[in-house]
Amino acid sequence: MTALEGPDFSASGQVVDISQSGIGVYLPLQFMPGTVVRLTIDDSVLYGFVAHSTPERSYFRTGIEIVQVLIGGSDFSQSLKPALKEAMPDVEWIEALP
Repeated sequence: MTALEGPDFSASGQVVDISQSGIGVYLPLQFMPGTVVRLTIDDSVLYGFVAHSTPERSYFRTGIEIVQVLIGGSDFSQSLKPALKEAMPDVEWIEALP
């Protein structure tokens, strides 16, 4: 995940849940609520903003409200697409070109 206003501020993490309001991830760094972010999963890119970031164990449980998804063409992204669309039906979707 990368902060769009400061592209040098980025961290790799683990997705822990997907809901209608967005995605929860564990990150080693704290992103402040309101930060606009880009979340890259394989060849897909999700844009949103940090809703909350709470210390939990040695990580920060971070909730990201997703506003746009650019879904990639890889097998993994295409297998992820139905789960994301079901969980977040109101998000703007852009399909990858073949």
